[in-house]
Amino acid sequence: MPPVFPMLTVLSMFYYMCLRRRARTATRGEMNSRRAIESNTRALPINVEIVQYAKEVLDFSSHYGSENSMSYTMWNLAGIPNVYPSSGDFTQTAVFRTYGTWWDHCPSARLPFKRTPTTFCSQDYVELAFEEPVYPTAVHILETYHPGAVVRILACSANPYSQNPPAEVRWEVLWSEAPTKVNGPQARQFTPSIKQINFPTNLIRLEVNSSLLDYYTELDAVVLHGVKERPVLSLKASMIDMNDIDEDEDEEKYGCGMDTLNKQFSIVALREWPSNGYFDKLPYEVRKSCLHLIRLS
Repeated sequence: MPPVFPMLTVLSMFYYMCLRRRARTATRGEMNSRRAIESNTRALPINVEIVQYAKEVLDFSSHYGSENSMSYTMWNLAGIPNVYPSSGDFTQTAVFRTYGTWWDHCPSARLPFKRTPTTFCSQDYVELAFEEPVYPTAVHILETYHPGAVVRILACSANPYSQNPPAEVRWEVLWSEAPTKVNGPQARQFTPSIKQINFPTNLIRLEVNSSLLDYYTELDAVVLHGVKERPVLSLKASMIDMNDIDEDEDEEKYGCGMDTLNKQFSIVALREWPSNGYFDKLPYEVRKSCLHLIRLS
């Protein structure tokens, strides 16, 4: 009878090689889901900073790639980086549809919106969902080609994975700046100084303006840093300088003119009104802009 041990040894080696190959060829989605499951099973202290990549791309205004492909599409912003810290034109990145000003000069260009605030300069956007709602402490944007298009970062109070949607959805600006020209197309990690907000979030919105770019900007990944417990504001930030209080502002605040009474009445009416229909479902900044335009008209 021939020995069985050599055959068992060969089968064991073949099984081991198959396991290694499967581990090497695991997709990014499988790795992210496995990492998410492991993170959910661990109980972290609430004051420990959580670092997480975007789990999912929820919405966007445009992308260069087609709907049937992963090349140059916004879907590439989900998960760990594919290209960074390398620089160059890579199909595994997220690319918006336009750059420069040539798009605005085309016959098919969109007409500008009327009554747009002068400070609003966004042209495109992408909304990213993360696994854990946190109080943001930092946002890292990995730009791999022609950086400098991001002009605004916002956080949403609604949790896209919650079964009970909130009655009011609020968007808060974490950082905003006018478009700037960046010298060189090299990759960089863009980490602007963001402000603290009073609600946890796992929905981040990036708004871009590519009018000053010489070519398409390419984004590889977005990293959200945050804590589970609301950070305590510093004493210096919470103190009020008595020299900043102006008597004219007090008179305007407590005056008895018709403009002041109308303003106070509108504020009280908005607070006491039980429901404004679909108007209440609009983002906080949109409602604020609408009320401002109504007062100007």
